[in-house]
Amino acid sequence: PIYGKPEEEALLRALRSGKWGKLDGTEVATFERDFAKYHQSEHAIAVVNGTVSLQIALMAAGVKAGDQVIVPPYTFLATATAVVTANATPVFADIDLDTFNICPKAIEAAITPRTKAIIPVHFGGLPADMDAIMAIAQKHNLIVIEDAAHAHGAEYKGRRVGSIGHMGSYSFQSSKNLTSGEGGIITVTDPTL
Repeated sequence: PIYGKPEEEALLRALRSGKWGKLDGTEVATFERDFAKYHQSEHAIAVVNGTVSLQIALMAAGVKAGDQVIVPPYTFLATATAVVTANATPVFADIDLDTFNICPKAIEAAITPRTKAIIPVHFGGLPADMDAIMAIAQKHNLIVIEDAAHAHGAEYKGRRVGSIGHMGSYSFQSSKNLTSGEGGIITVTDPTL
């Protein structure tokens, strides 16, 4: 991790406040607000890690047992295991060999009557083809949850990833480009979600 005086001061401010939890301190609420604004979303909800952010987003989307969620096979295993922990079935749609992101044609071919959501991964910070993915989702009435664990601050046609789909999921695990050692956050614009 890269850190300096501002991070040290923020850490000491939280430490000395004696209010370390999300419910009684102000640091997390400030971070949620600033993160949402930076990522062009109305809301951001901090959670324990990126895997949990995917699981909660799936639950908020109404995904349940018997449902299918389309995911790429080339990603960290949490993209698929979050679907399993939400009691749904991951369905793999192959990647585009030029971008290593999920291929929109493969998504279309993988859709069944049980499909409820798509989780494109912006692999290595390179945005997936969100125009095509959102068009497919609209055509089939599907929820799109962007896995932006690698893509803090990345843009697709002038919009920050995580604000294009219905929800965005980020990780702050120690190998990510924005890290706090661990943690995650969900971005969402639709207040009903």
